[in-house]
Amino acid sequence: MKLARLTSVIAFATVVACGEDEPNVVIPPPTPKNPSVPAAVPSAIDSGQEAASSYSYTTVGKRDPFRSYIADLREVARAEDVRRPESTEKFELDQYRLTGLVTGTSQSQAMVEDPDGMGHVVRVGARLGKNGGRVTRIAVDQIIVTEEFRAPTGERIRVPITVRLPRSDTEIIGEQQQADK
Repeated sequence: MKLARLTSVIAFATVVACGEDEPNVVIPPPTPKNPSVPAAVPSAIDSGQEAASSYSYTTVGKRDPFRSYIADLREVARAEDVRRPESTEKFELDQYRLTGLVTGTSQSQAMVEDPDGMGHVVRVGARLGKNGGRVTRIAVDQIIVTEEFRAPTGERIRVPITVRLPRSDTEIIGEQQQADK
C-alpha cells in the first residue's frame, strides 16, 4: 500500500514538472507614425556596451608590456645620477693614493691624495672614484671601497676593492733584515 502511494506521488510530480512552458512571444517595437524619423531599436550592441561598462581595467601597479625593460633600467640609472658628484669622484679609484689613516676614534678617517696632489679626508660612507664607490671600512692599514654595478638582468653587483697604505722604506728594510736572520 505504501509502495502504491509512493509511486502515485512520483508520477504526479513528474507530470507537473514536465509540463509545457509558455511559448516565447516576441513583440515587435511599435512603428513610428512619422516614417522619415527612424525609431531607436535596441540591439545586441547596446547590451554588450552595458556589460563592458561594468568592468574597468586599471593599470595601477602594472608594468607597460610594450615598453622596453632596458629603457626602465636607464630611467633608474638617470634618477641615481641626479646628485652632484663629490670632489673625490674626479679620478679612477686606482689613481688615488692612501696617505694616512686615523683609527681608534669614534669615527675613523682616512686621507687620500689624488693625481693632482690634492689631499682629501674620507670617512665611512664617503664616495671615492669615478664609479661611485663608497668607503665601507677603514682598518689599521687599508680602506675598503665597494663599487656597485648593474648586471644586464638588473640586479646589483657589489665589488669590494682594497686600497692599502703604502709601506715606508724603513719598514721594508726592517722586514728584509729579519728575513735574513
